Amino acid sequence: MTRRSDDSPAKNAPAGWPGGVAAAGRDAPETDPALASGTAWQNLLAELSRAGDFVNAKEAPANDRDRAEGWRHLASLLKSGIGEMNPHDPDRPRFHWNDGTGKWGLDCADALYAQAPVRAGAVYRVTGTRGSVHFMGFQLIGRMAAMADLDADTLSLDANGGFELIVGGDERPGNWMALPEGASALIVRQFFYDWDTEVPASFEIERIDDGERRSPPPVPPGAVPRQLEALGRFVHDNTEWWARISHEKRAQVNTFPDDGGGLGSVNSGSQKYQAFGIGYFQLADDEALLVEVTPPKAKYWSLHLGNYWMESMDFVNYQSSLNGHQAVLDADGVFRAVVSRADPGVPNWLDTSGLREGSMIYRWNQADGSPTPQARVVKLADLRSILPAETGSVTKSERAAAMERRQEHARRRYGRPD
Repeated sequence: MTRRSDDSPAKNAPAGWPGGVAAAGRDAPETDPALASGTAWQNLLAELSRAGDFVNAKEAPANDRDRAEGWRHLASLLKSGIGEMNPHDPDRPRFHWNDGTGKWGLDCADALYAQAPVRAGAVYRVTGTRGSVHFMGFQLIGRMAAMADLDADTLSLDANGGFELIVGGDERPGNWMALPEGASALIVRQFFYDWDTEVPASFEIERIDDGERRSPPPVPPGAVPRQLEALGRFVHDNTEWWARISHEKRAQVNTFPDDGGGLGSVNSGSQKYQAFGIGYFQLADDEALLVEVTPPKAKYWSLHLGNYWMESMDFVNYQSSLNGHQAVLDADGVFRAVVSRADPGVPNWLDTSGLREGSMIYRWNQADGSPTPQARVVKLADLRSILPAETGSVTKSERAAAMERRQEHARRRYGRPD
């Protein structure tokens, strides 16, 4: 069984779930005693210290590489949380583009994310060009609960691939999305399949109704202690949440557990038409994890590696991800991926980038099934005798050329204005 997202609230989400830092400043008093006493800052530092306990916890991997990844992860969460302290104006919205940093919750290696603030009762127009990126989806969220999804392939386009999408207001003919009460952001996901040729979409957003436009008021001084407290919770709670998920997966190492994705009832902002499953690998230097699955017929599918902290690995400089376009299927229709530190010289290698353990995730998007991949540990020396005879070989120069193409794609993908 795989996890499939729905429209239910994220009831089990941690208190510091994304969006909480921004929300903490609303309806704040003009002043707060914690401003003069410095209590708010001390509370922030205390929460950050508590978050650091997870890096050195007995449940976490006890080596310098994973600890270093953990400290960097805390710094990344702190940066993301600080960004929420800056007001985002739903009356004069603009898209904020992810640049590949701020990794969180096994982010998709094929994705380019953009997000704009919105609010119920307003009407917005998104205009742009579709480009040729394989999948593009619009999603309205409130905090981390998915509220509405729209596949860009259902949009009507003009002769040049341009589109106009109205978000909010009364239902109307053409490209339209309802804007539910409680929605606070419009997320646009673009999933690349052919990293060599696909062109990303280009778009912008504007508010078009006649409602009052209010300039964002100055942040009241009393909001800062609340935001600092929420910032500390954001770092602590998210570290705790994903470390717990990773620890639970680690207990069933080198498998994809049949646990519905392992996130409980948390929606986590996933797309309603996407199923996924999370596993964990742990390998010696002379071992590989052979992952086997017959992919369903799907709009998009992929298998990606992550670290213990549930961040995607460096998919730009290492082949730590493969999607349905990049993967090579065997004659029997089976996708056989090899997870290992050393390059086995096969097409479907997933490079652990030197890590001996970490997370892994598969995604089926708009698929006619949701099979769970099977995995088994094999010796690298025995790999060729286990794989089908027709399995191809990849030379060092071919691998190096493939990595250069990945790096060039990343330059194009993330070379976006913010």
